[in-house]
Amino acid sequence: MKDSFDDEELKKTIGLNSANSINISRLLAQICYYFQAVVQLKAESTNGNVSEEQLSNIVFSIPSGNFGNLTAGLLGKALGLPIKRFIAATNANDTVPRYLETGEWTPNNTVATISNAMDVSNPNNWPRVE
Repeated sequence: MKDSFDDEELKKTIGLNSANSINISRLLAQICYYFQAVVQLKAESTNGNVSEEQLSNIVFSIPSGNFGNLTAGLLGKALGLPIKRFIAATNANDTVPRYLETGEWTPNNTVATISNAMDVSNPNNWPRVE
């Protein structure tokens, strides 16, 4: 897929486009999830259900997969959302946690799991996160 997108002639000839998580358009749409979540939390704070302290310590736990969701969240944070941190859940396809622990990027073959949206052993969005 990456080779196809790197081939300018192919992209122009067939109008190749993508709506997956490596396309910035999808990431821009995903940022809206984070803005909506913060808006909902702020609404809850006016009802007394969420404290100001909680609003200043927002943590999102998200599935890792291709790291598109995390990339969108980081973009939202860069745009000013009051997000303290992210927790990216992983499964047996643990290239990123191993990389963070060892400093070596060594993707394994992808392992099929019951959490198939996270079954990515070489996530395309990792360079955007790193």
